[in-house]
Amino acid sequence: MKEDDYSGNLNSVVDFLGNTWSFECMGCAIAAKGLEVPGGILYEGKHVVLVTDCIIPIPGFLIVQAKRHVHSFAELSDEERKELGDVMACTERALKELGITKQVTLVQEERSKHFHVWVFPALEWMEQKFGSGVKYLDDIITYAKNNVTENDRKEIVVVAGKVKEYFKNNFLAS
Repeated sequence: MKEDDYSGNLNSVVDFLGNTWSFECMGCAIAAKGLEVPGGILYEGKHVVLVTDCIIPIPGFLIVQAKRHVHSFAELSDEERKELGDVMACTERALKELGITKQVTLVQEERSKHFHVWVFPALEWMEQKFGSGVKYLDDIITYAKNNVTENDRKEIVVVAGKVKEYFKNNFLAS
């Protein structure tokens, strides 16, 4: 994809800490370190970065994204797909071994401007309030945004630090 296929569409977001960010492509801005998500970059490889979701305030809700601007998994090179898979597997292990969640939901859709995969934790409060499964993700996200507390914000950054440390000690890049 050519850069001019997505440029010129300036967007802005307010993250869950209250910071306002402007960008043409959020994924590119994160990869270029022009948008610093809460907790920072948890893992940065040759082709992939791992970050917290900066808009949806849920501890352990992480984003694995390509550095290169592509829309779909099929557009990734073999090397990019390999690193992406390794990072997703390590992310899932980290969340489980650190006791943050027992299960995750992986979500990816091509309608996004920049390829990324959600690693969405199944937290106890989610199942208690909404049930389990993909069909409840929108309700969970809305609830999290409307009911975020200062403790939630702090917990997101703490969990991000734990995952970052886990990667330093356990991720073997190929």
